[in-house]
Amino acid sequence: MPRKSQYSQSKSKRFQQSESTTQSPLPTPHQSSTELQKLPTSVEQPASSTTVASTSPSKSATHKKKYIDTESWVDRNLDELIDAFNLGILDLTKDEAKIIITKLIDILRGEAATIDKDTIRRRFTRNVQQMNQVIAHAILELREELTLNQLEFVVNNVGEAVLGYAPRLYNEIAKHCRHDLLEILRTTWRTYWIQRKHQLLPVVCPRCGFNSLMPDLTCIVCGASVDEGELKKYTEFEKLLQDFVAHYSEDDVRKTITYGYVYLNNLGLKPPTHERDKLDIEILLSIKEKDFLKSLLSNKGG
Repeated sequence: MPRKSQYSQSKSKRFQQSESTTQSPLPTPHQSSTELQKLPTSVEQPASSTTVASTSPSKSATHKKKYIDTESWVDRNLDELIDAFNLGILDLTKDEAKIIITKLIDILRGEAATIDKDTIRRRFTRNVQQMNQVIAHAILELREELTLNQLEFVVNNVGEAVLGYAPRLYNEIAKHCRHDLLEILRTTWRTYWIQRKHQLLPVVCPRCGFNSLMPDLTCIVCGASVDEGELKKYTEFEKLLQDFVAHYSEDDVRKTITYGYVYLNNLGLKPPTHERDKLDIEILLSIKEKDFLKSLLSNKGG
């Protein structure tokens, strides 16, 4: 097959696919499915005062009298609640703490018209992991910059929101020189990418070490643009070619040499004749690399 037409078509295809992949929606800072959807059924979604009052006429007045407004109740119990939710160590202002606690109480009270402190404490303890994710997300929404205490807490509890906040957290870690937190963030990123985005992880970015390199060779975490030479060096490309020849048939390898490129993904290399995944990166083969493949085939007995 003529090299020029194959390469031109593939380049156009790569641009279109990488563009759509890069623009695929990540969770936005204003979406927090963690807050409600992942809680056990014992913790119900909060009801507004309108919902509580919309019962039968005979009970409506009674319900209105009994309903306790979350924000007013939080105002009266703020200091105690800061201690109960362990917010004192997070360098929050009173106003920030109040906003976060109000959010927690609205989730934890369920549809109850009244608020019971002991019930709130038990539900918080029983759902502490999910509640810490709510707190982490709220801190990211409230603060333009994080203190070191906040950064440590958020990185350890960010949960699914990492898919939207990883670039910011990566920069915060660099600013605070807390590189020990990077692997925690990378692990969380990989976990939720597979759960929420795609069954295949992207290729690792040579700059930041996240599985976040898109087919157009841009990183969606650190923002770097990587060239093929840098990527080949980082991935030890010749070793990948050896694995490629060992794994695929002689016909696949010969067609790859003819086409002059391979697909790279997080699992390794695959022939251009195979179906392309939206995260696959097209890598051109140099003359030296084609000769290397030929020699590997010869040694294999092809």
